[in-house]
Amino acid sequence: MTMKKWIQLAAFVTAVTFISSCGGGVKTLRSIPRSERKGLAALNFMNNTQKSRAEEFQPWEVGLSSMLTTDIESIGLFNIISKERMKDVMKEQEIQMTGLVNEKDIVNVGKLVGASYILAGAFTEMNGMMRIESQVYSVEKGIQLGTASVQGKTSDFFDLEKQLVTKVSDFLNVVLTENEQVVIKAKVETKSVEASLSNYKGEIELAKAKELEERGKKEEALKLKQVAKEEFQKALKEDPNYEKAKQNLAKIVSAIPVTL
Repeated sequence: MTMKKWIQLAAFVTAVTFISSCGGGVKTLRSIPRSERKGLAALNFMNNTQKSRAEEFQPWEVGLSSMLTTDIESIGLFNIISKERMKDVMKEQEIQMTGLVNEKDIVNVGKLVGASYILAGAFTEMNGMMRIESQVYSVEKGIQLGTASVQGKTSDFFDLEKQLVTKVSDFLNVVLTENEQVVIKAKVETKSVEASLSNYKGEIELAKAKELEERGKKEEALKLKQVAKEEFQKALKEDPNYEKAKQNLAKIVSAIPVTL
């Protein structure tokens, strides 16, 4: 067996082992204690798609950020700052999660949430093609470290996201091994564009419902929860094995009265 085939086989075995072990919580590729990991936060991505189609891809403003941080967390070198923590801090500072472009403001947000690095970015969909770029900021240095970008068919969105992870990792001083890249690429939440968009649309509606509940508007919140439920069901219709959509649907079902 050639050396190249040995490497490919080792990478495949590593990927299978890692994926099969992911049922019991967050599993990482590198065994670094959480106390030694640096904090990393990600803002929602800006959607620069043409206005007539922007709403169609709006769910990926949240979804892309979520997928990137999930993959980066799986490396095992970073503690991901939760979206809830980000929202609380940015709400206090009256800053939007999406559309923050000023370097000074981005770095300040990173300091407030205890992050060493912060990711921002944007994407554009046009005529079946997708371009994604992400800026990486060092909160400690107070500067932008660089911009990573990928481009390809919209139908290859999930492969593009994995390519972006590798490029972003370079700016985070992380050189992914071939094995690690294979593992990350193999761990895809869904391969259906439609399912992904529906799931994240549901998550957005669910977040809005939570905000309404906090303001005491329970009836309006219930209506949004119903919309979210329908989106999760659409996602599972497109991809019955979409685990994240299954989990979201299970949570929302338990939160909606049977009479609704």
